[in-house]
Amino acid sequence: ALFLHSSHFELTQSESGRRLQLLRIAPELERTGWTLEEPMKHFSREVDRWTSPSGQTLHTFTTNTEPRFVFAYNPLDNDMARMAKTWVLEPALTLAWHDATRTCCRDGSGLVVDVGGNFGWYTLYSIALGCRVLVIEPVPAWLEILKLGVSLNPGFASRLEIAGNVVYPQAGNFTLRVPKPSGKRPMYLGMTYMKGSAGMIKGYSNGETYKHVASSIQIDDVVDSDLCLFKADVEGYEAQVFHTAQRLFTEHRVAAIQLEMTKSPKDKEQTCASIKMLEHLHSLGYKFKIAHHNAVDNVIMPPVGKWINSHVLDQLNDFPSLAAYRRAKRSGRSPMREAYDSDFVTFSTNLVGYRLNWTTVAAWPNLRCS
Repeated sequence: ALFLHSSHFELTQSESGRRLQLLRIAPELERTGWTLEEPMKHFSREVDRWTSPSGQTLHTFTTNTEPRFVFAYNPLDNDMARMAKTWVLEPALTLAWHDATRTCCRDGSGLVVDVGGNFGWYTLYSIALGCRVLVIEPVPAWLEILKLGVSLNPGFASRLEIAGNVVYPQAGNFTLRVPKPSGKRPMYLGMTYMKGSAGMIKGYSNGETYKHVASSIQIDDVVDSDLCLFKADVEGYEAQVFHTAQRLFTEHRVAAIQLEMTKSPKDKEQTCASIKMLEHLHSLGYKFKIAHHNAVDNVIMPPVGKWINSHVLDQLNDFPSLAAYRRAKRSGRSPMREAYDSDFVTFSTNLVGYRLNWTTVAAWPNLRCS
């Protein structure tokens, strides 16, 4: 393993029953069961088309990122249709990722942790920038796609560890509901949800999904290193993911974080957990920018070769906003509480955080309010 805190994990495994599911990564595509079909036009570009061993129809192409890499995806994912406008997924977040990790990854020793890796866009981009990556993704269908992407980028496999787990504070096996495309009808395939303490926060109905069970791990059991970036995108349970990384954020330097936030108006405890997480990260010295989904796609994309001076963060709003700070001063509530109520205006949104203050050390709060 590149970076796993193995001795600590062995102790945790014997006491709690947690099981880390590290998956083997072949440096080249194992051809059995894979078929390379005739290329086809997808939106404005010709893409390679594959049939996977499980029967998925997948596309691959070379990205318009800096640097470029080969990416594999399922064309039935609605997010991939958005990507086809620029051939960069979530342009604002990808540009912000470049700004956050370019220098840290450059010498080849930097590490990124990607919780909720999906098809592996940010995993592969991090490796292209020079980082090593631990990606945690429990859905076998998405891992099949990720492994295709890895195999089409020479040298990437040696810089990657894949864990087929969920990340959650409690040990055990957890049920996931995975979107199940019917025919050619697109879906948001990233909306796989876990049945945690708050039930389904974001996802499709049971009739549009299939069940998969995965065991849980905690970040502090498997990572013992400074990080260039820590990402969590788990359809509403981001607070629980960060809660498993208390030692990581206390004892190591985590330069940047990226997370998707989803509101949970029907569960006050989960809302409380999310706000407490944000308040704690803010107190540690992280400065946040917010990128609602429209803003994610509508940034001005620089040409390849000009990304260093993209200044993408200047195109995104502060979180908390100045108005939220003013309301907090009047109300006596925290700026993050005010930001959650007023700056976070959609059902889900994206936050990018950069740590500016490295002197603050504080105990992680209990996530419950009752």
